[in-house]
Amino acid sequence: MMHQNIGEQSAQKERWLYSILGGLTGFVLVMGIMERGLFYIQDVYKFGGMFFCALFALYLYVWFQIRKKSRLWYDPFYGQGFFLYMIPLLLSVIYALQFIGGNPISLEGTFQDMIRFGFISVFAAVCLLLGRKPLGKRWLAASIQVAGWLLVISGLSAVCGLFVLPYTILRTDDPLISFAGARLSGVLEYPNAYAALVGMFLLERLAAATSDFSCSGKGARERVILSSLALYPAATALLLSESRGAWLAACVCAAAMLLLQQRGQRLLLLCAGAAPLLAAAVTHRALAGASLAPATIPGLLWLAGGEIAALTGALLLHALLARGRRVAAAAVSTASLASCAWLVIHTASARMTSGETWVSREVMWQDAARFALHSPWLGHGGEAWKHAVHTVQSAPYAGNEIHSAYLDMWIDTGLIGLMLMASLFLYIGRLLWRYAPELLPAGLILILHGGIDFDFSYTVFWMILILLGALALPVRLPRRDEFRKDLPSS
Repeated sequence: MMHQNIGEQSAQKERWLYSILGGLTGFVLVMGIMERGLFYIQDVYKFGGMFFCALFALYLYVWFQIRKKSRLWYDPFYGQGFFLYMIPLLLSVIYALQFIGGNPISLEGTFQDMIRFGFISVFAAVCLLLGRKPLGKRWLAASIQVAGWLLVISGLSAVCGLFVLPYTILRTDDPLISFAGARLSGVLEYPNAYAALVGMFLLERLAAATSDFSCSGKGARERVILSSLALYPAATALLLSESRGAWLAACVCAAAMLLLQQRGQRLLLLCAGAAPLLAAAVTHRALAGASLAPATIPGLLWLAGGEIAALTGALLLHALLARGRRVAAAAVSTASLASCAWLVIHTASARMTSGETWVSREVMWQDAARFALHSPWLGHGGEAWKHAVHTVQSAPYAGNEIHSAYLDMWIDTGLIGLMLMASLFLYIGRLLWRYAPELLPAGLILILHGGIDFDFSYTVFWMILILLGALALPVRLPRRDEFRKDLPSS
C-alpha cells in the first residue's frame, strides 16, 4: 500500500510538471506568433528570458530522475529525439565561433542569430521532453490547434474590420504584387509566410477530417463537424493571401497526402476537402472583388454562410459514404473540387500567370549563390545578406531578405550549417514518415515553401516544425518491473 501511494504521488507530480511545461510551451508559441512570428530579435530576447522558466523546470525533472536513479536518459529509445535540440544548438555554436574567432560581415547579426538558435534549442529540448509522454503530446497537439486557429481567426477578422493592425492586410496598387489590390498578411505581416503556416494548419486538419470520415454510428456526425470546422476558414485565409508559392506547395503536399492514403481511404480525403474548399473558393472570389475591405456585417455573413455551407456539404458527403453510395460521393466531391479549381483560376488568373516576381527571385538566387561561394564552408556570419546585398546585386530587386531559407543558411554558416539544417529537416521528415504519416504533409509544406521564401527567418517556423517532429516521437510506457525498481524499499 505504501508503495502504491508513493507511486501515485510521483505520477501526480509528473503530471503537474508536464502540464506546466505544456502550458508554457503553448503560451510561448502563441505569443511568438502574435509578436510577428519572432522575426525580430528583440521579441526573441523577451520570450527567451521567459522560457528559461521552462528550462529550470526541465532541470528539476532531470534532477528527480537522477535522484531516483532512472535509466531514462541512457535508454537508446529515449535518445531518439536527440537531434531535435542538438542541431539547433550546433548552429548556435557555429554563430558563436564566428562571433568570437571569425570575421563576420555583421558582428551584431551574428550574435543575434547565436541567441536565436540557442532559444530554438531550448524550445526543442522541452518539446522533446513533452513528446515522450502521452500527456505531453496532448499539450503539443493543443498548441498546434490554438496557434492555427489564432492565425486564421485573426486574419479573417482583419478582413471584416474587427482585428486591424497596421500590416495585417497588405494593400498595393502594383498588379504584380496583388491582382485584388490587397493581400492577407495576418499577424506575421507578410502574406507568403502567413500562407505557409495557414497551409500547414489546413493540411493537419484535413488529415484529421479524413480519419473521422471513416467513422460511422453514434457520434460520427459530431466528430466530422469538429474535425471539419477549421477547413473552410483556413482555406479561405490561404486563398486571400495570394501566395502562389504557398498555393503550389499546398497542392503538392495534398497530392502527397492522397498518395500516402491506403487505396480505400483516398475517397475519404477527397470527400473531406471538397465542400470546404469549394466554399472557400466562392468566398475568396467575393472578398477579393471587394479588395478585402467589405463592410463588417456583410463580411461576417459571407464567412458564416460559407462555414455553414462547408459543414453541410461535409455532412452530406459523409452520409453518402455511410450509406455505401461511394460512386455518388465520388461524383459530388470530384465536381466540387473541379469547380473550386475553376473558380480560383478564373479569379486569380492574372496573378497566377505573372512571372516577373519569379524572374526577380531567380536573379537574386544567382547573386546569392555567387556571394556564398566566397566563403562556401564557414559562411559570412549572421545576417550577411542584409548587409552585403547592395554590394553584390547585379540588378535591382526589392527587399534585403534572400527569398530562400537554404541559401540564407549557406551564406551565413556555409555548407556546414546548411548540412545541419538539411539533416534536421530530413530527420523530422523521417520521424513523421515512420510514426505519424498523417502529419507529414503539414511538415512538408513548411520545408518546401522555405526553399522559395525567407520563412525560416521567422523563429516560429523552426518552433512549429520541431514541435511536429516531437509530436511524431513514439511513446514507450514504463514496464511494471521498471516502475517497481524506482520505488524505495520498505
